Amino acid sequence: MDNTENTHDQDEHAKTPEDPATASAKSPAVDGGEFVPEDHRQTLDEAHSRLEAAQKRIDAMLLREIERQAAQRLDVPSDLFDLGKHRVANLLGEDGDVDAEKVAAAVESLLKSRPNLAVRPTGWGDVGGGPRSSADDDVPDWKSALRGQRH
Repeated sequence: MDNTENTHDQDEHAKTPEDPATASAKSPAVDGGEFVPEDHRQTLDEAHSRLEAAQKRIDAMLLREIERQAAQRLDVPSDLFDLGKHRVANLLGEDGDVDAEKVAAAVESLLKSRPNLAVRPTGWGDVGGGPRSSADDDVPDWKSALRGQRH
């Protein structure tokens, strides 16, 4: 009987512990080495989703601000990224805000290589259309000639 007890003890010691990878799959989530209960996992996922959405909004606002600044000199502000191959991250300052000097330098370098991307003048100017007021009323015109009036 002493022999069977000894064999039973050996069997218990011979069993290998569970693999940590499968053990964590059976237990609540493990995140960064810390134990996170399942009810907190959902809260963590929701916070992560909100953070990603906020980051996308911030990135879009930064892009719009850079394009707004580039629009002062570029006809199509998105050309700074499409043709100039600049990235938003390269046009930001150390504080994460848009650096106006970096944007101006990027626009300038793009315009040096492609001057046709610059803002075009708007409007036609004065092409002689529309009513005119004459400073000299003694000049005959068709209206007075048809009425038979002489100046």
